[in-house]
Amino acid sequence: MRKIGGRGLFIGLSWIAFLIVVASALLAIYLVAPRILSIHPLLMIPLRAGFAVFVLAVGGGLLLITIAAFTGLDVLYPHNGESITMRVLFPITLGLGKVFGFKKLRLMEAFVDANNSLLWAQRKRISSDRILLLLPHCLQFHECQWRITHDIENCRRCGKCVIADIAKLGDEFGAAIRVATGGTLARKVVSDYKPTLIIAVACGRDLSSGIIDSHPIPVFGVPNERPNGPCFDTVVDVDRIAELLKEFMPPKGQNKPD
Repeated sequence: MRKIGGRGLFIGLSWIAFLIVVASALLAIYLVAPRILSIHPLLMIPLRAGFAVFVLAVGGGLLLITIAAFTGLDVLYPHNGESITMRVLFPITLGLGKVFGFKKLRLMEAFVDANNSLLWAQRKRISSDRILLLLPHCLQFHECQWRITHDIENCRRCGKCVIADIAKLGDEFGAAIRVATGGTLARKVVSDYKPTLIIAVACGRDLSSGIIDSHPIPVFGVPNERPNGPCFDTVVDVDRIAELLKEFMPPKGQNKPD
């Protein structure tokens, strides 16, 4: 879970965006200062104070995000409001990354990696009363006649795809598992089940949009692999899913470790 990956790209772009905003604000203050001073010198005080508050609040928050993402320490301030990572940093870094020539998919995957790192740092405060394991239908072997979209128990566990291994994890941990054919159905599943935590498997594009759409419900994104192309006989690291389930849902009959 602690390997450094795309989170470095996401957070690095976030810092660059922050420095650009700070430099632009300083330039604006420099340009308007003579006119403001000509009206009254005291008018510069609230302007400078506002700039200082912005730098301390945004810069301090970004610093805490950086520390949490790279060390795993839960230093983020607890709140129930809008997430600066979801609503502010993601669109800014997405736009800045395009300017620097990064592909959109690469930026989305970096966002998912950063999101996972932050959630991992905050894992002790995340409620795991109702965990939902949300899967894409493309994990199922394309010739299988047993459709699992509405009920994963329809899986005959033949071993031709990873669904069988994931279904076994559901039995072991008692996790709720749902398979969705697209974003609309996935949102309905989340709305109906009302989970306190989602472990979602999908491509980077769908994961990034799903993480934002599901907020404030925390979502751990597990990217799938596409050896046969998009949305066709995809696979996923089942061990990584098991690792997350072990952290939040110990096997039946065992107590969750402190």
